[in-house]
Amino acid sequence: MDKSPSFQQILDVQNQAILMQYLHWCKVELVSYQFWVLLAMLIVPWIVWIKLIDKKRIQEIFIYGLLVVTVVTFFDELGCQLNLWEYKIDIEPYFPRLIPMNFSMLPVVYMLIYQYFPKWKSFLLFNILAAVFFTFIGEPILVAIKIYVLINWKSIYSFPVYIIIAIGLRALTKLVVKTNQNASS
Repeated sequence: MDKSPSFQQILDVQNQAILMQYLHWCKVELVSYQFWVLLAMLIVPWIVWIKLIDKKRIQEIFIYGLLVVTVVTFFDELGCQLNLWEYKIDIEPYFPRLIPMNFSMLPVVYMLIYQYFPKWKSFLLFNILAAVFFTFIGEPILVAIKIYVLINWKSIYSFPVYIIIAIGLRALTKLVVKTNQNASS
């Protein structure tokens, strides 16, 4: 009969993996050109956002952005845990998810679309265009420069996910804003 690993054995393997991940990051990832690409992906969108954000609606737009961060990070974590995809290069060693995409690129693009296209029809159109860009240009570039590795996933599967996230979170944000306005009245 097979014996299940003990909790301590699991912790030991996790500790070994954490150490290996840190050493690899220090010796390989931190000195790679991909690291600098990821750093730019993390910083540049927020510089653009600061210049373009509608300060009068910043609360509502930022709520939408925080919801985007939460949902895309959850899905990214799930996809990595299920070995659908993984990242060969990371911006830091301990949170092996695509932080620049989850915390910068996607939320900033989604927030700008939310801000500039308040009508559902234009919002949907521009989110479809963003999904086309992320699916058919962004993801293949990340694969080509060896940051993103598709294991049991195809980029085309991401296309509807990008759109559903945008629509669902816009509806939720509008509901929260409306509920808050009604409560304030």
